[in-house]
Amino acid sequence: MFKDKIRKLYEENLKLSKGERLLVFTDTEKEYLKALIPEFEDVAYEFTPNVKTFIYEKTGTHGAEPPKELWELAFGKEAVEKLQERELLEPILGKESYPQEEVIRILKEFAVDVPEVVVAFPYYSTTHTFFRKVLTEVFGTRYASMPLFEPSMFLTSMDVNWDEVARLSQDIAEILTDAQWVHIKSEDGTDLEFSVQDRKGIADTGLFHKPGDFGNLPAGEAFIAPVETEAYGKLVILYAPDRPLERPITFKFIDGGVESIEGFEDFRYYIEDVFKRMPSARFIAEFGVGTNPKASRPDNLLEAEKILGTVHVAVGDNHTFGGKNKVGFHTDFVVFKPTVRIGGRGWEKELLRKGQLQRI
Repeated sequence: MFKDKIRKLYEENLKLSKGERLLVFTDTEKEYLKALIPEFEDVAYEFTPNVKTFIYEKTGTHGAEPPKELWELAFGKEAVEKLQERELLEPILGKESYPQEEVIRILKEFAVDVPEVVVAFPYYSTTHTFFRKVLTEVFGTRYASMPLFEPSMFLTSMDVNWDEVARLSQDIAEILTDAQWVHIKSEDGTDLEFSVQDRKGIADTGLFHKPGDFGNLPAGEAFIAPVETEAYGKLVILYAPDRPLERPITFKFIDGGVESIEGFEDFRYYIEDVFKRMPSARFIAEFGVGTNPKASRPDNLLEAEKILGTVHVAVGDNHTFGGKNKVGFHTDFVVFKPTVRIGGRGWEKELLRKGQLQRI
């Protein structure tokens, strides 16, 4: 049903070349995601005979490391066995403390047939994982991450002029890199300030053509890892990652972390449980600006955070894109119709005014 769209994804977004090694995987959370695997596989054989696909048991949280079996598909059984022999695999999968340099050395020495291209569309995101980081940063894999993906997106937020999305995303990423601070306000009650000093803005362009390129599909944002200990104010949340909330909830930030949550809503209790189990998950992790003109769905985080004229703030893990927080959780919250001021040494500008991007 979607083979033409998948073919365009391989050709335009990933530039999949003849003979390249391709790994495509999802999880068991949604039947419609599992049903896409045969179509991705069939179309892939038009480009390359080197295709691996995999479906694994859902992890239950965004940012959790994928299972051992997927590591074996990506790096080979011998490399994973060496990690186990040195008692490194378990702390990696559990996002505990481990010597990353030693892990990388082992993988470099023993990994075989590492994929040049990955299409990852499990319901629970693998973007903020060491698995993704090693593939892209060490082995130069081009990595398309598609958590919460729904096939209807092929007809909307995937059907854009990617060159235009890339240009806007790159322009805003440069502004974020130059900035020292950001201030977000909205009519819903968000009033949050934080530092981005000495952090680098990243453009999620949807074009993964060079070794190590990675990002979301649908794409369309510029994002940065704020300083984890310097966020103050409140963030009012209207949507969970996959549904509208019955009542808004409010995060109150002090010294970078969520100190309290207000509002009577089941999602609040889920987040409080996450923070209880993983205390580091409460710290600010990401600030992003949406740049996709055809993204419109507020009830699906993958697309919502790409909506042109929105911004989003995440808590949890950010060590894979310039931050310092390593924890098995990462989730974003979208702010609609925001007014955003941003500045640095000797300059200040209004980036968005009530959801309208200002001239940059």
